[in-house]
Amino acid sequence: MTTIDEYAAGFAEEPGYLDHAAFGPVQTAVLEEQRVLGTIQEHMRFGAMETLDEQDARVRAVAARLVRVRADQVASQTATTPGLLQTAFGLTGGVLVSADDYPAMPLALASAASSTGGRVRPVVIESGAGWMTPELVAARLDSAPDDVTAVAVSLVDWRTGYRADLAALRDVVGDRLLIVDAIQGFGVVDAAYEAADVVATGGQKWLHAGWGTGFVSFTDRALDRLQPALSGPHGTTGWPVEVPSVRPGAAGFSMTRIDPVAQARLAVALERLTAVGVAAVEARVADRVERVLAIVDEFGIEVESSRDPAERAGIVVLRPAEGRLTALVAALHNHGVTASTRLGTVRVSVFASTTDETLDMFRDACISTATSF
Repeated sequence: MTTIDEYAAGFAEEPGYLDHAAFGPVQTAVLEEQRVLGTIQEHMRFGAMETLDEQDARVRAVAARLVRVRADQVASQTATTPGLLQTAFGLTGGVLVSADDYPAMPLALASAASSTGGRVRPVVIESGAGWMTPELVAARLDSAPDDVTAVAVSLVDWRTGYRADLAALRDVVGDRLLIVDAIQGFGVVDAAYEAADVVATGGQKWLHAGWGTGFVSFTDRALDRLQPALSGPHGTTGWPVEVPSVRPGAAGFSMTRIDPVAQARLAVALERLTAVGVAAVEARVADRVERVLAIVDEFGIEVESSRDPAERAGIVVLRPAEGRLTALVAALHNHGVTASTRLGTVRVSVFASTTDETLDMFRDACISTATSF
């Protein structure tokens, strides 16, 4: 078992980095694994191909443990979006989705709708309706057409940091499929993934495994209802002797072979997460969030994201008073603090590796903002 301090020591981002929700600096162990697999690919000694082939099973096995499914219910992907596309094109009927969700899911559903002659139909909750709470979803399902067969949500909202209650959503979704875009919470939220029928995520944010990494998982119920529509050679069997047919289970939701080096990178990140435990990471992140909240409260900066620990992950969204956004952004820049700025807000995202020095730099930026008027 790894301690949280040992886990945090495996990250080497520069002080001032508070943008893990945009990109998680790649773990040291992940880079070392990349070097090892790269050397294997460089020399391709006898038996090297077997080592490369093992990476798919390796990453699926550890991903399955974290989302609490079997390894044959997991398919490697290059990011979150391909997994959501595979899901969208396999659906039939209406799918409840928020217009304010990150574009990956709404766009996947729109593409599926236009390409399937209406077999898939997005049922869109209008922009500005609010967080995807169980109450909102229940109300919209009550007034939705009878053919709504699935509900798609983000585990953590990319703009507001709101964390969905998957267990409560399962209760209101009923027998419909619950599809979860988990990219903004996977690795820092000990969520009830067993409540979801589809979980898609990538490794470039909170898992700190770099781009080109990800997976999608399906329950047996999802596999029974979804029809793979984007299967490529890696998702089929029978050729070249017979006409290709879709492979059973999650394997059918694959198009081509995933880079084994990318799979190894993700596997290491997931293995390290398993060793420390998601709950330990979540607790450390929650502590860092509280410290950010204390700093912004000290300087009277409005917090737009939820303060309830059950409704947040590692994201704090700030909305400076009118006329002060530019000053805050400039102060963050001048003090070497990296954060995201969108639509009049500043999104600060902490991690288990966020140091006291980084938080002190953030506080200094807030001081500069307060004293600039």
